[in-house]
Amino acid sequence: MFCPKCGTQNNDGSLKCSKCGQVFNFPTGADYTLGGLIPYKNPAALLAYYLGVFSLIPCLGIFFGLFGLKFGLKGLRFSKENPNAGGRLHAYVGIFVGGFFGVLYLAATILLAFIYFASKKP
Repeated sequence: MFCPKCGTQNNDGSLKCSKCGQVFNFPTGADYTLGGLIPYKNPAALLAYYLGVFSLIPCLGIFFGLFGLKFGLKGLRFSKENPNAGGRLHAYVGIFVGGFFGVLYLAATILLAFIYFASKKP
């Protein structure tokens, strides 16, 4: 497969050009049956979505949420640079849900640690 932007020869089934990074158009037919629901060309946005959802889990939500925020921003940037890659909504879920619960659980952990250590003073 040749890149429509720079003309570089790429492997068949490649998601983007190995030279210029141009994201190729979505395939049609049996290869792409979900109609754009899963942004497989934007893995950072998809990962952000799942991390954002898993950030609802108490205790683990700190890590899932903060990484969801990070990958959401990365996926959103990739989506803006490559509009045919999709994944903007998935990135926003990772940013808002993951960021909210990650920061919420982090603040709660710091507050509980502060209360615990403040109560230990003689």
